[in-house]
Amino acid sequence: MSKASYQAHEEIKPKKLSIEQRIQIYLHREGALSLHSIARELELKMQTASARLSEMHDKGVVRFDFDGDYELTENEQQQQEVIKTRELEKRNKWMAQGVKNNYIEQIYAQVPEGGGQTEVRMIFNNE
Repeated sequence: MSKASYQAHEEIKPKKLSIEQRIQIYLHREGALSLHSIARELELKMQTASARLSEMHDKGVVRFDFDGDYELTENEQQQQEVIKTRELEKRNKWMAQGVKNNYIEQIYAQVPEGGGQTEVRMIFNNE
């Protein structure tokens, strides 16, 4: 995180909850909406709206509908599914970046016979 990003984060911290609440209320009232619509209607900077929606997505509060718009999750099961999916997406993105930048030399998975937890191992490049 850059110094400017950190400063912006610290500046917005006290307002985060109220912005998330405004977004939740708006989505509850209006239904699924795009990032641009949410930012415009709530008079938020695009970067601020995107950051809050990303955090809400991480918490499972919102998800994407079939058109790629944000909508509120309907129940605890949906929230847990969104959280798991987001964690997997972030892990995969992190691993892809590691391979691309030569931080990770090799990734392999070991699937146990008869089912169970798949074990993923990585060999890091020590150069």
